[in-house]
Amino acid sequence: MNKTKIEWVKNPDGTQGYTSNPIRGLCPMACKLPDGRVYCYEARRRQRFKIPINFEFHQKELRKIENAKGSRGIFLGSTIELFHDMIPYDWRRSVFKTIRACPQHRFYILTKLPQTIDREMPDNMWLGVSITGNTHEDFNRASFFGFKPRKAKVQFISYEPILEEPVRNIPNVDWIVVGRLTGHGKKYDPKIEWIQSIIKDARDTDTPVFLKDNLIPIVGQKLVSQYQEFPE
Repeated sequence: MNKTKIEWVKNPDGTQGYTSNPIRGLCPMACKLPDGRVYCYEARRRQRFKIPINFEFHQKELRKIENAKGSRGIFLGSTIELFHDMIPYDWRRSVFKTIRACPQHRFYILTKLPQTIDREMPDNMWLGVSITGNTHEDFNRASFFGFKPRKAKVQFISYEPILEEPVRNIPNVDWIVVGRLTGHGKKYDPKIEWIQSIIKDARDTDTPVFLKDNLIPIVGQKLVSQYQEFPE
């Protein structure tokens, strides 16, 4: 468990939170750009050096969480798709056993496979669905919260990276996070109009919005500072 630089991962007291990856290996999602190239840094690194998937389960990471003092905000599985069918069920069960055993902590999980979630979310879970545009897959992910109106205490959409015009008017969402793709120059930067449309939809439904700092070159410091909101 390490301190994280991810701006929206916060401890309950508002200080910077943590990431923990008890399950490690090449993420099977291999997130891709519109031209088909993989953009995930870890996936590209493993491909370059021909590192096999080799999923590993690190129980000691869960023990660190269980022994951590105070109340922390912890992003679980930041480098893996926890709900992929390649992840052994018993590993996932152990992760959620720790989540339930530590109600003093706030846990974040981000997924691109909400339709494969196989359990109810504990009360200390913030569940995010990752969307990059308006593809068929993005629409299916966005519709998940519409059919499952209360899957977690906080349900949020992460447009990160936002690569195409976004899905609009997503129901049953408590929070929206927006960020651009970094490490690939400006070629895949989102249009200002896309970000403005997300903010408009959020304002119409009183949904808090968090714009990541990496959007400052596109929309400016003032707008980013204005929209770094969190759920109550």
